[in-house]
Amino acid sequence: MATLQRYLFILLFFTLLACKKEPLKSFGEYSPKFVVDGWIEQDDYPHVILTHNIPFFTTLDSAQLNEVVIRYAKVSVSDGERTEILTATKDANYFPSFIYRGSELKGQPGKVYTLTIEYAGNTLTSTTTIPRRAVLDSIWFVAKDNDKAQVQVKFKDNPNEKNFYKFYTKIAGNKRYVPTLLSNHDDKYFSGKELTLQINQGPVNNLTIKNEPYFKKGERVFVKFSSIPKDGFDFWSSFQDEVINSSNPLIGSTGTIKSNIKGPALGIWCGYGSTVYKVTANP
Repeated sequence: MATLQRYLFILLFFTLLACKKEPLKSFGEYSPKFVVDGWIEQDDYPHVILTHNIPFFTTLDSAQLNEVVIRYAKVSVSDGERTEILTATKDANYFPSFIYRGSELKGQPGKVYTLTIEYAGNTLTSTTTIPRRAVLDSIWFVAKDNDKAQVQVKFKDNPNEKNFYKFYTKIAGNKRYVPTLLSNHDDKYFSGKELTLQINQGPVNNLTIKNEPYFKKGERVFVKFSSIPKDGFDFWSSFQDEVINSSNPLIGSTGTIKSNIKGPALGIWCGYGSTVYKVTANP
């Protein structure tokens, strides 16, 4: 969705879930798997990006990236009453620029959605639900140095239900929402309480070291606040941990990405209950 390209970097990250340049034998043998990045948001159609992983030491170039994209799979989504076969199409807003997209079945909170992918004799499945959309009580900016501003938000968690949240931002004119730094939140730490958070921009991709966490004063900013199911939280939290660990040579990969795809695959199929806020970066 979110995103998450949200993400070619899942593909790169899942090659062997490690970033340390050690002898090849220390990684074990390459195990071919599909990589699934799928989402359905309330009032929107399902989207699925489908690739396969590659060995860690493979040379990456345009030809190699073109080969990892799976273009001829049968991808369908069902809500228990209706089933839609998604249409495969090119879309320059994603990288790789190929996606399966629905046009009939729109997401509704509370419903269960089953994803089925059939390709080359393999069947991948997953289910998700769309939680009730998350809502902020207030959003504002705090001045930082050099004409920068930081987003801050406030909301109250519902004490009568278990909640998991995820934040995204994008600057007006950009096509894709990007997860914020430390974007995933479990209400076990603040159940039923009012919470104030500082929101920092996340990197556009996971291959860059530099990142500007603040916004320029006067920029038009979109903030997306999403409720997600537990398996979506588990996946994105474990993915976030791997990204953080990979930047530290003393830690390395733990290899514990929590995929919810059944079959020879890694990845996520996730429902999002989201609210989008458009604000100007004026402290």
